[in-house]
Amino acid sequence: MKIELSDKLKTFKPFLFEELYRKERAERARGKDIISLAVGDPDIPTDRRIVSAAVSELRKAANHRYPNTKGNENLRREISAWHRRRHGLSFHPSDEVSILIGSKEGIAHLPLVVMNEGDCCLIPDPTYPTYRTGVVLAGGRIHDVPLEEKNGFLPDLGRIPAKVLSRAKLFFLNYPNNPTGACATLDFYRDLVKWAKKHGVIIAQDAAYCDMYFGEPAPSILQVDGARDVAVEFYSASKTYCMAGWRIGWVVGNSRLVCALNQLKENIDSGPFNAIQNAVAYGLKHHESIVPAVRAHFKRRADSFCRALGAAGWRFIPPGGSCFVWAKPPADVPSMDAVYFMLEKASLLTAPGSGFGRYGEGYIRFSLTEPDSRLNEVLRRLKALDWSSLK
Repeated sequence: MKIELSDKLKTFKPFLFEELYRKERAERARGKDIISLAVGDPDIPTDRRIVSAAVSELRKAANHRYPNTKGNENLRREISAWHRRRHGLSFHPSDEVSILIGSKEGIAHLPLVVMNEGDCCLIPDPTYPTYRTGVVLAGGRIHDVPLEEKNGFLPDLGRIPAKVLSRAKLFFLNYPNNPTGACATLDFYRDLVKWAKKHGVIIAQDAAYCDMYFGEPAPSILQVDGARDVAVEFYSASKTYCMAGWRIGWVVGNSRLVCALNQLKENIDSGPFNAIQNAVAYGLKHHESIVPAVRAHFKRRADSFCRALGAAGWRFIPPGGSCFVWAKPPADVPSMDAVYFMLEKASLLTAPGSGFGRYGEGYIRFSLTEPDSRLNEVLRRLKALDWSSLK
């Protein structure tokens, strides 16, 4: 019997980072000392206080039972309290907060909640690839919205065609931005909310890097008056608390959307392990004594990396946040050519800008999630590269 896979599955390309992982393993098998800056996987261990809280929670037999899909009350209350401190916002723990198995999971499921066959989703380009996943599964259409350097990597809302807007149901955004490191202002969010209400578009703002800002604190779109009418915002413990492998995040905002997403999840999953939820609750409660050191660590890395990268002839706008540097190499070559050149000549693996969309072509994304000694070695190897052979 020949097993036929679904047509929708066939539309998915292998996830970009999985392809890069495979390439890295192959090169390591050949004996090369590969340094990978391809994936945003924090090398800083989770704060020992959060780990201790998790160990304590792990010993509690009550936590070994099924969790509530939308998250336990302890975590939802701590999330609400944190947003009150951080953004001056009050979210009802039952109706405006839901816990996710990482923000990636909620982002992929949201289109299944709001989109019907043929509806259009606006997705920035370049972008985090997961924004496309749920749209494809929902039978929706995708319209790419350029994020260009000349606009500070913010979308030009006036350039979206009226014909597209007539079908648009959902718009994914992500600030501080992956892959560009750009940040959005509250003024931009005010214009965006006004535009969304005018055109009947739901805004899904991915705030995974909300607390990895390098200047002024990154605002929440939900700080805009009336934003809750049209928007939800996704958060992640992965980067904020260096808990990438723990797989936990949350969504806040429009209660109808939050509750609908939770209703879908009740039919798919059972929520994160309660011990992990309570460990994150501890992190939120002690946020101000844990996170500033993480943020300062990545800011210092970004500053030093950018100085050396500029001296090596790379062109870029310094990131305003995130753990990434988005840059053009000294030679004007396709992204994949640059990636393979660096892999072959410098044993360095990076992420090609073209893997994030058409408007990412020509760029390289560096992830600053390796120890300082390895980042210094990366810069030494980059400085030694002769790009003239690739022109």
